[in-house]
Amino acid sequence: MTNVDATNALQRTLKVMGCTAHLVVHGGDEAMLDEGERRLRELESWWSRFLATSDITRANEQPGVPVEVQPDTLAVVARAVDGWKQTDGRFDVTVLPALVHEGYSRSVVTRDLAPVVPATRIGTSGWIVVDYDASTLTVPPGSAIDLGGIGKGFAADVVAEDLLEMGASGVVVNVGGDLRVVGSPSADASWHLGIENPLDPPHHIAFLRVGQGGIATSGTTIRRWERSDGTTAHHLIDPTTGRTSTTHVLTATVIASDAATAEVFATSVMLMDPRAGVAMLERVGLAGLIVTTDGAVHRTSTLGAFEL
Repeated sequence: MTNVDATNALQRTLKVMGCTAHLVVHGGDEAMLDEGERRLRELESWWSRFLATSDITRANEQPGVPVEVQPDTLAVVARAVDGWKQTDGRFDVTVLPALVHEGYSRSVVTRDLAPVVPATRIGTSGWIVVDYDASTLTVPPGSAIDLGGIGKGFAADVVAEDLLEMGASGVVVNVGGDLRVVGSPSADASWHLGIENPLDPPHHIAFLRVGQGGIATSGTTIRRWERSDGTTAHHLIDPTTGRTSTTHVLTATVIASDAATAEVFATSVMLMDPRAGVAMLERVGLAGLIVTTDGAVHRTSTLGAFEL
């Protein structure tokens, strides 16, 4: 979890997208917080697999058929497909059939049953069709989409930019650990952020100074459940196996230019050996911090530019 120093700012906390979201606005007013909340709930209504009328649910129910959806839905799905390409298939939003099979069929917040997904294939992000001209999304036959973390990261990006355009001098949007910072909290100042220690909350394992950009933390400490056979599963599916990942990575935090990109790589690092994860982040020019179940902390060499 990432915490923000938001002294002397307007703030609001709300439940949305199956998690807690936090809005921070400098140089603005309550109307901006109202708009930020409205926009997050609107994006949830289009992207949630737990809502029967959402764009994603409607597209999942008609695999192989072009379904008309909102422009924001096309944009987030297109970004997810790019993430699949950038990570050699590690990041994949078509793991929903495997998630349901593993037992993740209820929203953490509402506890409502998810819509039934008649799908069996995963690892098919490269076959998703996003048609901007026709405003349609086509889910590959036999597959189904769950935007999950990238939905939260992309939403943070969209809302932060919206509020900056409304006139705020600085904005932070944190949606379940996917965070976007734009503008500045004050003249010539940076945002100060804390990365929570997953083995010793609420204490922090690192403190960061960030001017602009996105930060995402992915982990297996919250969305966990017990399977029918008594074993434990979590929400991170390895697309190469179709099962809950079995690495020893507990959390991964990534700093990028935007929250969606940070989320893509944080999720991918969770599926890798920590040293390989660090190497991948450095290869693509990102900074990150990985915590394993034994308490070891792995940092990229680039993280030092952000640490306080």
